[in-house]
Amino acid sequence: MRVHQKQMAKRMAILFSFLLLLGPPTVVGQNTSTSQGDSNVRPPITTTDLQIAKSARQILDAPAKWNRADNRECPAGAKTFSLYCALETATVQVSGKAEHRGAALQEARFVIDEIAGDRNYEHRLMNYNNDPTTTFADVQEVLRVVEWLITMRLKGRPNTPPVAGATKPAITKSDIEVVKRTRQILDSASKWDRHDTQDCPSDARVFSLFCALKKADTEVNGTFDNGGATISEARRVVDETASARNYKARLTDFNNDPITTFADIQKLLQAVEERLTKRLAGSTSKP
Repeated sequence: MRVHQKQMAKRMAILFSFLLLLGPPTVVGQNTSTSQGDSNVRPPITTTDLQIAKSARQILDAPAKWNRADNRECPAGAKTFSLYCALETATVQVSGKAEHRGAALQEARFVIDEIAGDRNYEHRLMNYNNDPTTTFADVQEVLRVVEWLITMRLKGRPNTPPVAGATKPAITKSDIEVVKRTRQILDSASKWDRHDTQDCPSDARVFSLFCALKKADTEVNGTFDNGGATISEARRVVDETASARNYKARLTDFNNDPITTFADIQKLLQAVEERLTKRLAGSTSKP
């Protein structure tokens, strides 16, 4: 599938920001300051840090386990975990002690700096976790990128980072129009194509979730942006509602999943419209 030039430019910008985040290759065991007072210290990486990152993702692998009201207190025996507490708990489990400025926690802070640097958080992990605009999919994405960054630092070289959902595109009124139009296109079960291939002919009479979003975006904006706000938010909703299914192509696999119903498709699009409307209202109300 040909990727639109605007999407490529956006992805290159995100890629560049994460390559800057990765920085020069760090030698394992290199001496750097680990002062607890330095909020931007970058400790040397070991394989233990990679184990911590993987363990944090396992601890926080379902929306039911997410505590979105973090106070940076992580009691033993907790059943739910904030982003901070997932990382701290993983650190204790793997290394035997808490380490507030450990490498995994620091990499998570740096990821948040990249994706939400304009929000001026006092405590990056806690405030990002508690931000009303942060979704469970966002938290998962932070942990995924952290694991990638640690892996790359251990290898001593950069590579293409997994940035598919790391940044939320800005919301405009046209994004709301796109999701409304998508709901019109898929307003009855007879119009639903549940065998998506991401091949969307212009004369189609039935539409998969992906193709309905593509058609709506093209009609509203004159072109299709595969990294646009509406389709990105749809992927986030799939991440939250079907995270255990390990989809590779989220919209296609969700659409084609035998257990997905037309009602599920409608609920997803309704959730996308509500979220985008809320985000747009929040962005326009800021001074």
